[in-house]
Formats: sequence, structure tokens, C-alpha cells
Amino acid sequence: MKAHLTVSLFISVCALAAAPALAQTPQQNSADPLSGEVAGLRQSLQTLNNRLKTISDELLSPDKKKEDNAVDSVKKVTTNLDLLTHAEERAEVLRKQLIDLIEKETAYRSRMAQFDEDLRPENIERSMVGVGGTRSAEMRDTRRRVLESDKKGIDNLLSVTVQSRIRLEEDVRQADQLVARLRQRLFPLIEKEIDQISPPE
Repeated sequence: MKAHLTVSLFISVCALAAAPALAQTPQQNSADPLSGEVAGLRQSLQTLNNRLKTISDELLSPDKKKEDNAVDSVKKVTTNLDLLTHAEERAEVLRKQLIDLIEKETAYRSRMAQFDEDLRPENIERSMVGVGGTRSAEMRDTRRRVLESDKKGIDNLLSVTVQSRIRLEEDVRQADQLVARLRQRLFPLIEKEIDQISPPE
């Protein structure tokens, strides 16, 4: 588009430059004004054609094509670098989420083990020491029901956490595969660009 604008601008300038010459031609050759005007037009047209050819040669020269190819290569490398950066960031975020889930799962498993210990009859009995009263059996049952209810809630949380961890592990695996594929594609492109800047000895 820039080349097209340059050509259009040049044609306009040439037309303005040729106008005074055309206007003076009839005065220079008063015997045959029409021939002089035609000759002036031919000369202006020839000049314009020569200039257009020069511009066209510059735009379509091998150096220009090489420059365009170099720009395309840099754009390709930049695009792939952006993709790789985003993929690496996503993989890192997923990995942090996975670590958090593993920590939660470990904490829930620890709580479950503690509930199993607390629900043992001797431990329920021990927890009632000092409470006393005639309703100690009923209080032991209440204590057991509370522990079992709490254990069930933690068990549900553990189940959800385990399922989320399994899905997240798959997401992390896929994210790492994408990063590896992008690196395999990008690094040869970068090496190629480096070799063009400073060819290997």
C-alpha cells in the first residue's frame, strides 16, 4: 500500500511539472503548435514512464523481496514466541493449582485419619472423662454421631478434591506437551535467524 501511495504521489508531481512545459511549447514553435504540443507530451510521457520503471524496479528488486522475507521471518518468530510465553504461563498457573489441590488432599486425608482415631471406642470414652453424669452413654453416642458427621463432610471434600486433582494433572500434562511442541517449532527458527545475522564459522 505504501508503494502504491508513492507511485500515485509521483504521478501527480510529474503531471504538475509537465504542465508548464506543455503550456510553453506552443510559444516556442509557433509555426506548428500542434506538433510542438504532441512532442512535449511525448517527452513528458517518456520521462514519466522512465520514473515509473525506476520505482517499479526498486519495489520488485531481489533486495526488496529479501527484506520482505526477513520481515515475515521475524513476524513468524515473534508470533511463536508470544504463543510459547502464554503456553508456559498457563502451564505454570495450572501447576500451582495442582500443588494447592495436592496440599488440600493431604490435609483432608490427615483429618480422615484423625477421625478414624477419634472414633475408636476407647478414645470416645477417654474424651468423656470428667464429664460424668447419669447420661454418659447418651453423650458417648452424641460424640460418635458428631465425629461421623464431620468425617462424612471431610470425606466428600476429599472425593471432590481427588477428582479435581486427576483432571488438573491431565491439564498440566497437555499444557506441558504444548510447551514442548512450541519449543521444538520455535528454536530452529531462532537458530536460522541467528545464522543469517552471523553465519557459523
